Amino acid sequence: MGSITFRPVTEDEYPSFARAVVEGFSEDLADDDFADHLKTLLPPERTIAAFQGSEIVGTIAGYDLELTIPGGCLAMEGTTVVTVFPTHRRMGLMQEMMGLHLDGAAKNGVALAGLWASDSAIYGRYGYGAATYAETVTMNSRDVMFREDVAIGRVRRVSVEEATGVLPPIFDAVLARTPGMLARTSDSWKVEVLHDATWRRRDRTSLRVVVHEGADGPDGYAIYRQKSGERGDGHANGTVHVSEVITATDQAHASLWSYLTRVDGCPNVRWWNFALEDPLPMKLKEPRKLTREKRFDALWILILDVVAALEARTYGYEDSLRFTVANAFRKDVEGSYEIVIERGIGSCIRVEGDTEIEIDLDVLGALYLGGGDAHAYAAAGRIRADTGAVGRLHALFHTARVPWCNQVF
Repeated sequence: MGSITFRPVTEDEYPSFARAVVEGFSEDLADDDFADHLKTLLPPERTIAAFQGSEIVGTIAGYDLELTIPGGCLAMEGTTVVTVFPTHRRMGLMQEMMGLHLDGAAKNGVALAGLWASDSAIYGRYGYGAATYAETVTMNSRDVMFREDVAIGRVRRVSVEEATGVLPPIFDAVLARTPGMLARTSDSWKVEVLHDATWRRRDRTSLRVVVHEGADGPDGYAIYRQKSGERGDGHANGTVHVSEVITATDQAHASLWSYLTRVDGCPNVRWWNFALEDPLPMKLKEPRKLTREKRFDALWILILDVVAALEARTYGYEDSLRFTVANAFRKDVEGSYEIVIERGIGSCIRVEGDTEIEIDLDVLGALYLGGGDAHAYAAAGRIRADTGAVGRLHALFHTARVPWCNQVF
């Protein structure tokens, strides 16, 4: 086939890069502003492409992200648009691109990388572990009744233009207390969250935005689209497709869900990214009327710098552990470490000699945000240690609040 070269794309090559990306995800390049939009999010210098001659046969790119972690936030390299053309599989293209991508992030001092996996069999070998989960849920408004003790207020519709000013403060209040959420800039609100090009709609309506007003101002919002439909008897049977519900108060939460389940002509409600600890079922008279279609892995975490990452987050217990990290791909991360926790703050160093625990790098990433189960990983052979050490590891990393990631990237 000839030699394959790897490098960022140029401005002139960007349309070909965009086409390779969408074809890699079984789509066609949209006729409107998709390529220019993608370039706004992923400029040429943040891309890596595999070239055979002038043809792009593989892609990868990186976002500059900020992730909420237990007790704070940390810069994260967002791994995205990973594709290899079918004719070039099993040639090591992905491994080469992933190595260049992650080496660049590590060289820039970034301690974490993260992604959403379109194929969950691929990324564990590179050191990524599934750190957050979510559910796809559906409801039929005819069946949804709230408990009498649930306070429900009114919400108001706002335009997309108005939403750019109203929504960010609500989001930021929830962001600060929810591990796994990704921070947003003013540009990301405009070019990602509230961007409403035709190619985003997928035969649904334009974006609708509603806001709940609390005693001190807006304290919750919902973003959604609608799709019309009709039952066999002629009655309307459309669907509310929820894009996002973010609430800072219990009343905002109940009020927005009450609204979403009462949209005329759309008795069906579907949200693809329902948080595992969302309290909505407990606010309903019949929780089983909320159907959990599936649970899925969401944000995957790769720790590029064990010392920096572990010292950046906080912990609920005081303890010390010596552990060995194993991963064949990230040789610079492999090795033994000791972490000492005092007053919730961790101090981590590399060590020599025996350790209490051996843990795979992807499992450490899965535990990092506080939602992983060290006991389950140990039972599967992914953590090698005695029962006591596994219990201490679980207690150190686990958090009361279940992590949730708000956005695919």
